[in-house]
Amino acid sequence: HVHLDGSFEFALLNQHLNDLGHHDILPESVQLPWHEDEGGGHFPVRQLVQDCQDYNEFHALCTCVGKSSLREMIKCFEVFVPIVRGNLELMEELAYHFVKRQAEQNIIYTEVRYSPHVLAKGATYAMPPAGNICPADPVPIVDAVTRGLIRGENDFGVKVNQILCCIAWRPDWAEAVIQLAHERRSTTDSAQQCAIVGVDIAAGEEHFDVENFPHLHYPHKSAFQLAQELDLNITLHAGEVGDATFIHRAITEYGAVRIGHGYRMMMSNDDADNDGDNAADYEHVIQTVIQRNVHVEVCPTSSLETGAWTNHQQCPVSGECKWEEHPFVKMRERGVRVGLNSDDPAVFDTSLVQQYDIALRKMGLSRGDIVEGVMHSIDASFLSDEEKDDVREKMLEFVRSHE
Repeated sequence: HVHLDGSFEFALLNQHLNDLGHHDILPESVQLPWHEDEGGGHFPVRQLVQDCQDYNEFHALCTCVGKSSLREMIKCFEVFVPIVRGNLELMEELAYHFVKRQAEQNIIYTEVRYSPHVLAKGATYAMPPAGNICPADPVPIVDAVTRGLIRGENDFGVKVNQILCCIAWRPDWAEAVIQLAHERRSTTDSAQQCAIVGVDIAAGEEHFDVENFPHLHYPHKSAFQLAQELDLNITLHAGEVGDATFIHRAITEYGAVRIGHGYRMMMSNDDADNDGDNAADYEHVIQTVIQRNVHVEVCPTSSLETGAWTNHQQCPVSGECKWEEHPFVKMRERGVRVGLNSDDPAVFDTSLVQQYDIALRKMGLSRGDIVEGVMHSIDASFLSDEEKDDVREKMLEFVRSHE
């Protein structure tokens, strides 16, 4: 579980910004997708970037560290995504550098996800006022990303496929994402380099909430019913900051075979009244995940920085989080199939290697536990059986050579 736009190399973006100038690239402000009484409204992007005295300040503006808020994280994207938006040459270069960094971490297979619409010229996370919608063309973005990924594969010897994301706040894009994923899969060989292998919905879980966000729910649910009819692979963000029941809805209604994050099914179970309906409801969610063999993509650092892991305790001596109580540990204890992921490594100033380090040194996992999680991730990947066998063999060979 890793987002391409959450992995952009900020030094490249800063250099591009300095070469062309803030006024030529950045909008004066952007409209945040949520209501003003929830911290939304206009976000003064250009002024914030202009006020940066050096690269370190720009880097701090683009990273979500110590904020414990998913919406604060999305604000970080609103700072740097406009620098890239619609620039196909830069997009290709950033995709190429993504593969380079994966190879540097010995990551031999990646399914990188992104929204082609939100990176297109004229796009915004927030739905524009009626009559002011600027159509965003996702095709040139997918083509540019694919070119960069293929160059990276050829130069660095690792494999990368793609997952296309809808955006929770843009129901007008949902069906187009599904259709694009279907068209690209239908017109290419499954062994093609950097294939589009699945679909997702990013940037929030409001679309699951039919009562409060029906305008987001129905278009996305309809799009993912179409995705199921077209036999597309589906992974969905659910139970990150939204209700645990969203996980159940993602699986049973939207057709998800993998869940991004999913922490709330464990935390809510802890917090629920064991004698009440809530405890039974949350247990039902956990059992659905287990019985349907749904894989959960856990992102430890992300869960802390977005506020997704809400009930964490701090060690009174070290002041650090009690990582041994993380939902990931509890999922493993319950028999949920889970793997470790970096989510948005640039935004959280982390890496997949650091996630393994947290698991080993702070969660109490063994080396064997880590290998088991990687194997679960391979099993749940959207590769063919033959490709999975190849990745497994390479993984086991690496493990044997480092015993």
